[in-house]
Amino acid sequence: MKITQPCKTIGAAIGMFALVALKNASFGDDASGLPNQVPPDYVGKPETGTPQTIPGIIRAVDYDQAPSGANGITFSYRGKLAKSAFRTGADSISLAGFGKGHVSTTGLPEEPGQAYVGWTQSGEWLKYTVRVAETGTYVIGGKFAAGSTGATLTFTFTPELTTGEIEIPTTAGFQPGVEVYHVWENLDHLKEITLPAGIYVMTVKIGKVAGLNLQSFSFAKKS
Repeated sequence: MKITQPCKTIGAAIGMFALVALKNASFGDDASGLPNQVPPDYVGKPETGTPQTIPGIIRAVDYDQAPSGANGITFSYRGKLAKSAFRTGADSISLAGFGKGHVSTTGLPEEPGQAYVGWTQSGEWLKYTVRVAETGTYVIGGKFAAGSTGATLTFTFTPELTTGEIEIPTTAGFQPGVEVYHVWENLDHLKEITLPAGIYVMTVKIGKVAGLNLQSFSFAKKS
C-alpha cells in the first residue's frame, strides 16, 4: 500500500507547525501558550530581548527596536535622534539620565543614573511588546516629571484596548528652586484597564504634553 501522499501531508503539517513556532519564538508564546495579539506586519523587536512583563515595571527608554532605527515604526518622535548608552539598539530618541539635581516631590534625592525619555511633544508615541501573564484588571502607574498642568498619556494595547487620555499631575511647585523637569513623582493609580492574557504591542501616546518626562510605567494586578 502506498502512503506517499499521507506522509507528505503529515510532513507539510509538521513543517508548518515548525514555522509557526519559529515565528512566535521571539515573543515566547510558543512556550507560554498565550495568544499572540502582535500585528503580523509589526517589525519591532523587544529592546530587552523578550516581551516586557505585565504585571511589572517598564522603563520608558526600553521601547521596541526598529529596523535600522527608523522613525515611525516603534516610536514617533520629532526631537533629536542619536545613539544612546541607555539602549542596545541603533535607534535612540532624546534620552537622558538622572543627575545629582534630580529629586522627588518630597525633596528626597533621586538615585543617579536612572534613564528617562525627555523633551517630548504632543502626538509622539512609543511602542513596547508586552506579555500579560494573566487575564485581569490592572492598575496603571508610573514615574513622571510634568512641567505644568494638563499633560496627558494614552495607553493602547493591540488590537484596540485603550485607557483613553490620562492626565498626569504636574510636579511644579513641590520644590521651589529646583528645575521642574528634574522633580519626579511616583504615581500608583492613574487608571485601570482590563486585559486578557496574551502578547501585545502597547503604545504609549503623549497627548497634551504641557512638558512631560517619562521614566517608567507600572502595572499592578488588582486583587
